[in-house]
Amino acid sequence: MNRDFLKNQGLTDEQANAIMAEYGKAVNPLNDQVAKLTSERDDLQGQITERDGQLKDLKATVKDNDELTAKIADLEKANKDAKASYENKLKAQDKEFKINNALRDSGARNVKAVQSLLDLDKVSVDDNGTLIGLSDQLKAVKESDGYLFQETQNNDEGGEPKSKITITGGQPSNGNSNQPTMVDRIAARLAGKE
Repeated sequence: MNRDFLKNQGLTDEQANAIMAEYGKAVNPLNDQVAKLTSERDDLQGQITERDGQLKDLKATVKDNDELTAKIADLEKANKDAKASYENKLKAQDKEFKINNALRDSGARNVKAVQSLLDLDKVSVDDNGTLIGLSDQLKAVKESDGYLFQETQNNDEGGEPKSKITITGGQPSNGNSNQPTMVDRIAARLAGKE
C-alpha cells in the first residue's frame, strides 16, 4: 500500500497520511521482528560454522590426553565467552528495536534525530520487556524540541484530535439512500457542519 494508490482511490492527502500512519503502526513492529529473527539466524549459523572449525582443529591437534584436556578447556571458555557476547548483542538489539518503536509511536518525525538528543545509556529494558528511563527523556525532548514531533491538536474534552477522519467501506451511494455519501460527509466536515 502506498500514498499514490490511496490518492488514486479519491482520498485527500490528509486521509492518505492518516491511513498510512495506521498501516505503519501495524507493519513496522512486524518488520522489526523479521529483522531481529534474521539477525539471530545469521549469528547462530556463524556460531555453528565456527564450532565446526574448532572441532576440526581439535581432531587435527590431538596428540596426548593432557594436550586434549587443555584444548577442550580453552574451547569451553571460548564458547562461554561467545555465548555471553551473543546474548549481550541480542539484548542491545532488542533495546534498540523497542526504542525505535517507542519513538515512532510518540510521533517522532526523524527517529535518529530524536535518538541523538537522548541518553540511551540511561534507558534499559526490564524482564517484562518494558522500557525504563525513556519516557521522562522523551517528554523533555518534546518540550525543548517539539518541531521534531508531529503535531497533535487536542480537544478540550477527551484529548482526541480536533479533526478526526472516519473512513467507511463499501460503494459510494447512487442517490437512492437517505445516508450522505463520503464526499457529502467530507464536504460537510470541511464546511464545519458535522
